[in-house]
Amino acid sequence: MRNLLIFHLESVAIQRFAAFAHAFPNVRRMFAEALVFDRFFASATSTVMVISYLFYGNDFEFDPSSRFEGMLPEGNNPHLFNLLQQRGYRSNLICLNGFKHQRPIRMRPWTKDLPPVFDTNDFPTLFAKFDELTDGAQNAPFAIYVWDLISHVEHSLALAPQANGLTDQVMRACRVADDAVGEMRAILERKGLLDDTTIVLYGDHGDDYWSHGYKGGMIHGTEPYTSVIRTPLAIRDARIAPGVVDRLASTIDLSPTCLALLGIDAPLPFAHSGADLMQRTPAIVYSQNFTANQPDDRERGIAQAFAAIDDTYALIASSRGLELYAYQLDDGNHCNLLHLLERDAAGRMTLPLRPDAAGHFRAALQENPRAVEHLTQGYARLREALAARVEAKRAYIASRGVEPRHALPRACFDTTNPQGRDAFFGTAGHAPPLKVPVFDFEYRLR
Repeated sequence: MRNLLIFHLESVAIQRFAAFAHAFPNVRRMFAEALVFDRFFASATSTVMVISYLFYGNDFEFDPSSRFEGMLPEGNNPHLFNLLQQRGYRSNLICLNGFKHQRPIRMRPWTKDLPPVFDTNDFPTLFAKFDELTDGAQNAPFAIYVWDLISHVEHSLALAPQANGLTDQVMRACRVADDAVGEMRAILERKGLLDDTTIVLYGDHGDDYWSHGYKGGMIHGTEPYTSVIRTPLAIRDARIAPGVVDRLASTIDLSPTCLALLGIDAPLPFAHSGADLMQRTPAIVYSQNFTANQPDDRERGIAQAFAAIDDTYALIASSRGLELYAYQLDDGNHCNLLHLLERDAAGRMTLPLRPDAAGHFRAALQENPRAVEHLTQGYARLREALAARVEAKRAYIASRGVEPRHALPRACFDTTNPQGRDAFFGTAGHAPPLKVPVFDFEYRLR
């Protein structure tokens, strides 16, 4: 029987992974030996939701609740590590927790049938525990979830005294987290267990340093823009050829994929479960920030929001309306493409003629009908899929005997979010041009 090791890359999105490439030598070494999914998206923007969706293989676990705090997962599928424990695995979760003495880990998605979560604020103690848990694998395989919180912005504060500002602090946290990956890999190599272990490295979410608004100071747990939810995923398994694939994948796919790689036949019964990524690629993946029955957080300015993502576009729906982004060209999700389109009398989205458009825009869209057709068809497909997903969540909430009073109204799918449109086109929200000296050519030559 194979072992399973899941490395949780806390707060690491694709953007951070690229920006601090030099800080991840051990993770990158692992990626070079693994199957890497270039279009992996977190199913939520908060850690507890992501971990729950991973363990239970679906993203409906908290939807009936009108508040996220204190809510326990519904258990729509069997818990991944419970399934493994029932089949003879030693299932454990270990965590580096910088606030161990003030805030010991209370992991809602970790069931009482599993061994208690082990957390420490000391790296040598964490490594010693990992060494202990990987002993005896020849007799009983292990399944270990490693959650290193040092790269979370709050925990990275421990590195502030040595850092040269916030950027350097975040980079140092990434480097320390990477060192932990290298140390645990070395333990497996020393014991001859590396090739007998399926290793999953994944990011739970990224951080948005207020590029979409202050949000009460929050940098995740906010709306599911792709800069937050596009995260790394690599699966290292000696039986799988390494490489990079551009197939879509999401957090909810990890449970069925791990079960399949471990040779465990345990179909997940819930209708909206994830897929085994070795067998099937989803055409659209989904993400959210709140439960489907949680009201907007007006105090922080955060809206309950859902995203549907395909291989090119990301559509976000909230009470503000719809936003559409070409996330590979606009990885910060700053240009809502729906601001460029208009709805005609038949309800179709079209690109209006802009006689004063620059050659760049004409080449990209205005004189490029195939690109416009791809855009409008992609929007229509994602809008239909996301509306159906939200409606399925509404029906699920009602099936649990709860009134879906805060579920996203269908009317939100008929409205474009107008935020920033005037400033986008330069017709409002701009200060007058600066008055600067103009020098004639002769003066500049002197």
